[in-house]
Amino acid sequence: MVIDAALRFIDENGLGALSMHKLGATLHVKGMSLYNHVGSKLDLLDGVVEKLWTEVEEAAPAHSDWREGVRSFAYAIRDMVRRHPNAAALVLSQSVMPEAALRLVQTHIAVLTKAGFPESRAYDVLRTVTSYALGSALAEVTWDFGRPGCAPNVNDLLRPGTPPDLVAVAQVFCGQSDPDTQFALGLDLMLRGLDTRA
Repeated sequence: MVIDAALRFIDENGLGALSMHKLGATLHVKGMSLYNHVGSKLDLLDGVVEKLWTEVEEAAPAHSDWREGVRSFAYAIRDMVRRHPNAAALVLSQSVMPEAALRLVQTHIAVLTKAGFPESRAYDVLRTVTSYALGSALAEVTWDFGRPGCAPNVNDLLRPGTPPDLVAVAQVFCGQSDPDTQFALGLDLMLRGLDTRA
């Protein structure tokens, strides 16, 4: 209950606004009473990370086709970040390896090795996909790619005096970007490369 409330608070107010006092107020209790449920604010944040990975685990069960499993793994990470943009950075900043994340990896390693990947290669695959999905999604929410394009007006991103040929590059590179398409392309390229098992 306290962890769920902390995640809701971060989603609504931002990570920087979280304090035990403020969280207690939302739960109509004194902040000090929260220490009956968590040892410290650090433990609370670790619990939020566990909760985030639990969402990913529930959304990405093992699939008999390793490609579909890896694809669901990547999209589950991306979707978690997009649902919780204020909390997602905790996945990288907290020094914790949640059991939910480890179970998720264990499940997908089993499918990859059954498909013929050496175990060390299977771990490499999941590390790479995790980095790609997290990095892509965090960039997306940081840059506010809530819609196609980097900004409503690409010219707002350019310094005065930017040469016309570079303005043209920006109009295409940023103005015509679409995060959904870019994410799918990157994932497809990775999966295609992995098909070789090289």
